[in-house]
Amino acid sequence: MRALAYRGPRELVLEERPRPHAAAGEVVVRVDACSICGTDLRIRSGAHRAYAEASGRVPGHEIAATVVESRGAAIEEGTRVFVAPNDGCGRCRACLRGDVNLCRTPRAVGITEDGGFAEFVRLPSELVEQGNLLPIRNGADPGAVALAEPLACALRGSRACRIGPDDVVVVFGAGPIGLFHLVLARLAGAAEVHVAEPNPQRRRRALAWGASSVWGDGSQLPTGADAVIVAAPVAAAQQHALELAGPGGRVNFFAGLPRDCSRVELDTNLVHYKELVVTGTTASTNSECREALDLIVDGRVDAATLIDARFDLSAANDAFDLAGSGRALKVVIEP
Repeated sequence: MRALAYRGPRELVLEERPRPHAAAGEVVVRVDACSICGTDLRIRSGAHRAYAEASGRVPGHEIAATVVESRGAAIEEGTRVFVAPNDGCGRCRACLRGDVNLCRTPRAVGITEDGGFAEFVRLPSELVEQGNLLPIRNGADPGAVALAEPLACALRGSRACRIGPDDVVVVFGAGPIGLFHLVLARLAGAAEVHVAEPNPQRRRRALAWGASSVWGDGSQLPTGADAVIVAAPVAAAQQHALELAGPGGRVNFFAGLPRDCSRVELDTNLVHYKELVVTGTTASTNSECREALDLIVDGRVDAATLIDARFDLSAANDAFDLAGSGRALKVVIEP
């Protein structure tokens, strides 16, 4: 089979490998679609800590696939699935309360294990037993299904903001995650959703997705927001978020900052005197993946409209170049 292997910074190499086979309790899937996200771009650049000593690992964690081999697992061969990527230990306090994304020893497909930029992927028995293979109906667009993973992450961040009817919401960033936050706020009943985004093409996409207003730099965003979501890795946006939030407002630092510049000076008096709730969220759980998948398959979130290009695995490096250029929202590889 063909697989895209990480061989060092800026080196993703298409290789021929033996097709994997399932051991007891394991499943092998044929990848139908795997989309590229910011994490994959960091992996390619050599900036992801999980890949520091990972020469040969296959990235890709936004996966729609078909089960081709099931060895004693409770899922039939031929079943089309979305693969929820996060696999917790099942024993630590975070896992026991359902937060597998916060596991002390986390594993994830495409991060610590081989992922979806390959024709086939073997999924470990622990992941299968935890219910990470979510069946999808025939006819669903695999590319759109793969986007259930970033939507699930956005859903976790949106829930932390407790958005409700008549709320005013501000979103920094109109990439795929920012647009997902925009539509989730609308689905929650928000009266207004204002977006800050420097890219003019993405500002137009935000308006098409229902933004009340869009701004290039955020300086003209309305103050007094009920919820502010920072969906862009920009330190200044985190600082500005506290200023824009109104009394009792909720702020979510959704996007992480680069490791070498993650310390930000914040005016904590704004938190104190406005009684702000400031949260951070990362990744997602299986239950959030299920909800996100339902939103896409039921048509409440039109994820397919985010896909600007689809590539064969043979052109994977061209796909990564486009995904990193800022000219496309989502790029999908269909092996």
